[in-house]
Amino acid sequence: MTLVTVVTPVLNGACFIRRTIESVLAQKGDFTLEYIICDGGSTDATINIVKEYGERCHLVQRSDSGPADAINYAMGQARGVIGCWLGADDLLSPGALPRVVSAFAQSPEKEWLYGRCRIIDEQEQEIRRGITLYKNLLGYRFYRHLLWTENFISQPATFWRMALWKRCGGLDTCYQAAFDYDLWLRFAAYSSPLVIPVYLASFRRHPDSISERGYEQQFAEELAISKREAPSLCYHIHRFNCWKIITAYKLLSKKNEK
Repeated sequence: MTLVTVVTPVLNGACFIRRTIESVLAQKGDFTLEYIICDGGSTDATINIVKEYGERCHLVQRSDSGPADAINYAMGQARGVIGCWLGADDLLSPGALPRVVSAFAQSPEKEWLYGRCRIIDEQEQEIRRGITLYKNLLGYRFYRHLLWTENFISQPATFWRMALWKRCGGLDTCYQAAFDYDLWLRFAAYSSPLVIPVYLASFRRHPDSISERGYEQQFAEELAISKREAPSLCYHIHRFNCWKIITAYKLLSKKNEK
């Protein structure tokens, strides 16, 4: 039976981590689950919440330099043949892991895959449907040149064979926000992903999330990665796309303030 490893890095995530854990543990199918939660030194109720689930979650407590470092450490302990990470405020969709396991079984030549991802708020209501539709259209089929111009792959809905993770060396910890984009480009240098046009996860935006507080840093890092990896034309298109998306986010923030 296929062993799937899900990793969740967390630091003071008591507000949402219970729902994250339950979305993972609710996954049922022809696979075995290994769920590693890597805590970086929480001082709120996070640890107590995780411990409520007993041996169903493997809790690692260690100091780290950020989520990328925590994920790398947990993946180094992982025993699964398929892996992913899920933020401590995000959710797996019902039936996501069985779909992923089945997709890999049906496409043994594929080393990684991505699906669709909803954006939700603190109350788990879907928001920013236009952004979701935009990413769905961009990611309907995978083109490496398109990925050089914009990151349209949603991290919570992305999965891989652990052999590919090890070959690529995990996450680059020099990035604080765009380490996923850097990883996708390194994955893509080896092989094209399988695309599953179904919702596999939900990404939560809230005032304390990295993507809400640090989206400008995220896009600056993505642009630097594109400059390093992409042909000149793709890089300049990426520059325009960063400006476009940052402008859209600022307009959305002003709208929400009213």
